Amino acid sequence: MARTSALNTAAAPIRRRIPIENGVAVGFPMEELVGDGVTENDLSLTLAPSAEERAKLDPFYMSYFVPWNSYKNYQIAKEHGFHDLTHEWDRTHHAENFDQIDSRAYLVHSWLKYPKFGHAAATDYTARYIRYGMMTREEAIPIIKARDGKLDPLCVRDFCDFCGYTESEFWKIMDKFYNRDLFEKNDCGEWVLKHPIWEENK
Repeated sequence: MARTSALNTAAAPIRRRIPIENGVAVGFPMEELVGDGVTENDLSLTLAPSAEERAKLDPFYMSYFVPWNSYKNYQIAKEHGFHDLTHEWDRTHHAENFDQIDSRAYLVHSWLKYPKFGHAAATDYTARYIRYGMMTREEAIPIIKARDGKLDPLCVRDFCDFCGYTESEFWKIMDKFYNRDLFEKNDCGEWVLKHPIWEENK
């Protein structure tokens, strides 16, 4: 819809180009998103303050006052009616079932750390659990081995449906992004880590 709106603005008066710089839609001119019932006013909360305004701010973070613990926050949310993915979906590349649960396609974005850096969501969360004292490193490693690189098929399907790719096209593109310093292909043509954590100290 945004593409259509952008094309339709050609015959209309040129709207002022206000970049949306919130770290998510960086570089998108406002006119790309306005139309089909969406107004500039609807997008006002996506606009970042100016550099001058930001210089006047003195941000405070919750962790200044309480120890930040995402698992504890999850428990508090459950007490107030939050539902995780238990009995709905066991995401193949995650080590938990409560974070980033509102968009399957979006999880492709966070998983892209894996071909680039060799770790993704399973490493992220088991590392947190270790810091929180909920898990040992030895307990985390098998979870990382089983899950970290296994991008969930439902995520791929939703992403491809949204972007208009076939799944074959998607994986062909992904193939170009694997970091050759970290990965190599095995005899089956699968990308595998050259020096995985589970091979350490053997």
